[in-house]
Amino acid sequence: MNIVRMIFVALVVLIIQVTAIAHIGVAGCTPDLMVILLVSLVLERGPVLAVIMGFLLGFLQDLGNASFLGMNVLAKSILAYGVSRLGGGLLPENVLFKGFIIFAACLVNDIIVLPIATSFSPGDMFVSFFRFSLLSALYSALLGMCIYAVLGLLPRRAVRPGGGY
Repeated sequence: MNIVRMIFVALVVLIIQVTAIAHIGVAGCTPDLMVILLVSLVLERGPVLAVIMGFLLGFLQDLGNASFLGMNVLAKSILAYGVSRLGGGLLPENVLFKGFIIFAACLVNDIIVLPIATSFSPGDMFVSFFRFSLLSALYSALLGMCIYAVLGLLPRRAVRPGGGY
């Protein structure tokens, strides 16, 4: 995927996350489309390119919330590095494994973000993690698995032996 297409997809996902996802929440929890996009972009990339993509996606997400500027940059950069090292060709191409990676990535993202968002209050972190983070991570993983399943059904372009399409 070239850089222009990645930027376009990231902007579309951010717009959908900000506008439409709030309407499909379950018990106050919504899926995190930016984590799903991050996981799908960095699974087959090297760690350096993955961290750059995580930084850019986190910065794009931080632009919407200036009070916690840098929080998503840090979280998405760490996630991108971890996912690229973990999933870089080691895991089978299976929808369940990708769903597990999305679930774990959402939990790690919330573990990084929650201390800052709750002003380092242990009680609030504990309640927020068990009240919102687990359900949101499960919701994101299920949505990500559905997206991967639908994308797996789409026909792929065949590459000719000479390299053309």
